Amino acid sequence: MLKDASICVSLLGTETRFVDVDGVRTRTIQAGEGPDLILMHGGGGHAEAFARNVTALSRHFRVHALDLLGHGLTSGCEVAPKRKDYVSHLLGYMDQEGIDRAHLAGESLGGWIAAWTALEHPDRVDRLIYVCGARLTLEVGADAEARTAAGRAELARVTRQFLADPSPANVRERMAWLFHHPDRDLTDELVALRWALYQSEESRSALTNATAPPSAATAEDNLTAERLTSLTRPTLVLWTSHNPSATVEFGRRAAELIPGAEFALMEDCGHWPQWERPEEFNQILTNYLQGDRESRGQR
Repeated sequence: MLKDASICVSLLGTETRFVDVDGVRTRTIQAGEGPDLILMHGGGGHAEAFARNVTALSRHFRVHALDLLGHGLTSGCEVAPKRKDYVSHLLGYMDQEGIDRAHLAGESLGGWIAAWTALEHPDRVDRLIYVCGARLTLEVGADAEARTAAGRAELARVTRQFLADPSPANVRERMAWLFHHPDRDLTDELVALRWALYQSEESRSALTNATAPPSAATAEDNLTAERLTSLTRPTLVLWTSHNPSATVEFGRRAAELIPGAEFALMEDCGHWPQWERPEEFNQILTNYLQGDRESRGQR
């Protein structure tokens, strides 16, 4: 798929559906046949984060790009979703779509949800791909931790700026945080789509939830070293050279802790490698998910 293609062109041949998941109207973009692969975006995002990936990956998989609970056009909860809400929503979607087991590929918040699903329901997960994932609590050195704190503080700043003064310009500034080269990769179309989706109160609430200050309650759901060592599903930790939410050291350390995990680094990318370098991203996922298929008895 050409990087300069519009979102509409990129998604030609896909199907957008709404699935009732225990009363939650859930939007999904689907394409392809074969092993199920569920793609999950980050906090404040939406399914089109994977617009440059669904069609290419659908050559090998039955792909589902979801609007997560309370994001995009998926309805939300009366209160801010908790870990169990996100995991239950994902499992409910799988049940509705007749999916016993799926590959899970999550970016940022989506990676955190995918990892917790693999921890708590390993029987429902085939392979896990943790892309610049959220909520890692690891010791990786003072310098890396300071750079990570600065990146997260900047995201909180531009989020607060948008919530205080909603405008397309402030949407653009917040989205620029996602990219290593926003002048190259942040398109007017993407900003217009995000601005349109942010007209709903639920989508704005998702922004507030995504950047809420940490608390004792939320810290209980962080991915600690102990939890990472408990992951039993085959895992690829996919990181980038310029991820503003957690430096490369976090990704490498996570891969060291997860038993048998593999690590891949994409250069010249920020927080959205699936959008910034889609052909490389699609190839990495395909190679990992198709590896050793016969010995695993995968269809």
